[in-house]
Amino acid sequence: ETVREFHSLMLPHKAKVNGEQEIFWVEKGSGIPLVLCHGWPEIWYCWRHQIEHLSSKYRVIAVDLRGFGQSSCPADIEDYRMECITADLIGLLDYLSLPQAVFVGHDWGGAVVWAMAFHFPQRVRAVASINTPYQPSNPKKNPMINFGQLGTPFNYQLYFQTPGVAEAELESNLRRTFSLLFRSSRPSERIVSSDPSVKLSTSNVTERGGMLVGMPINPQKSYMLSDEELEYYVENYTRTGFRGPLNWYRNVEANWKWNLPTSHVVLSSEIPALMVTTGKDTVLRPSMTKHMERFIPHLDRAHIEECAHWTQMECPDQLNVILENWLATISVRQARL
Repeated sequence: ETVREFHSLMLPHKAKVNGEQEIFWVEKGSGIPLVLCHGWPEIWYCWRHQIEHLSSKYRVIAVDLRGFGQSSCPADIEDYRMECITADLIGLLDYLSLPQAVFVGHDWGGAVVWAMAFHFPQRVRAVASINTPYQPSNPKKNPMINFGQLGTPFNYQLYFQTPGVAEAELESNLRRTFSLLFRSSRPSERIVSSDPSVKLSTSNVTERGGMLVGMPINPQKSYMLSDEELEYYVENYTRTGFRGPLNWYRNVEANWKWNLPTSHVVLSSEIPALMVTTGKDTVLRPSMTKHMERFIPHLDRAHIEECAHWTQMECPDQLNVILENWLATISVRQARL
């Protein structure tokens, strides 16, 4: 199926949902509403394999979150606080007259759906996160202390803090950027530096002087996406640039403060919850999820071992089965109410 054919099967929508904030989404199917929230640096389209599969039984709503794709991209950093992002989604539910929806998120979208569940439980029918653990704010430690230290997998986020720097690097050649970022767990897709003394990792970005420094100039794209699919990402980011998407990383302290009131909250068992981990994600590692049952005692879990970070496109069939089976248990619970 070409991108064009796939689009013709969708219903695209755009509406002001939160003041002047416009949100773009595509819809397909009917039934229990599922709101799919993408991560960085993606758009609604990262769910293409899931939309196709799940829309046979559910009303699938895949959004472009604030700053991404065809949604509004405000300029100010503080406009990308989690408080604003979740307000957009509440606004979307209100616009669609939906009292509740099932929220499914990946990467940053995972952080968004956990925030929805803990801050607005009355609007969340169920919640699922792919790769992203739930980690409550630690009242004893401001996260900006030792933030993104060299040698930790989150060092790239320290590099993202200065406005304009990462934007310039990532926007300079969008085809190269996406070809390098979207990689599978296959050993043949591992990016090796032309200089053997340079280790390419998210843990030494500040030392290398950039996210993509030392990486090939004309990389082969991953098998996970076609030329046309890659082009669709390039097209979207040509329009928006990386400023909005990078601003999400520049609200660490504000998000920590906003999440403090929920730091000891235990999620109600009325809200089914699923955590999907993958064995080859080098940043959002499965070990980061090990204490989640303290806050979500009824947590369901699933794991895909031979899969890296881009779960929806590397292992679409496995993920679709996991989501379908989990969603079936929700439908049963709902029917019993």
